[in-house]
Amino acid sequence: MTDRAYEDGKLVIRRHYKSEREDVWDAITSPERLVRWFLPISGDLRPGGRYQLEGNAGGEVVRCERPSEIGLTWEMGGGVTEVVVRLEPNGDSTVLTLSHSPVPGELIPNASPTMWGLGAGWEMGLHALEDHLAGNLPEGAAKDWIATASPEDLMAAGVRAQQISDAWTEVLG
Repeated sequence: MTDRAYEDGKLVIRRHYKSEREDVWDAITSPERLVRWFLPISGDLRPGGRYQLEGNAGGEVVRCERPSEIGLTWEMGGGVTEVVVRLEPNGDSTVLTLSHSPVPGELIPNASPTMWGLGAGWEMGLHALEDHLAGNLPEGAAKDWIATASPEDLMAAGVRAQQISDAWTEVLG
């Protein structure tokens, strides 16, 4: 289940995971696990340190409060925004809330069928996190198994991204 919100330039995504908070924390902060469902990361991953996601954004680790919150600057294309991920226990599950701001509303839906917006970009990653936590991803780095995905799997991902984009369009109303 995904909850979406956008208000005053802040994109907010909330998802429930059937995993303990410590496991979700480890999956989003450990380079060895992050590469499995998202992107390779390098740098000094402590508060005040700088990180770089391969082929994507980089920035500074602003705060890190294990196992509940991580805050980062998100530096890409000459712009600097803030990403905060919070984890809250919910019984034997975890609620992950990701906020990204400031984000202009026009960057959230897909720009075209081949160019995902921020909404689909973040949510596709969070779907992959769910698959990782459930043990449903192939071995190895996500970028490698995505590069060798079948045409059917790529088409299904494109359909999912468009559905997410359509849902964001409704939120932006």
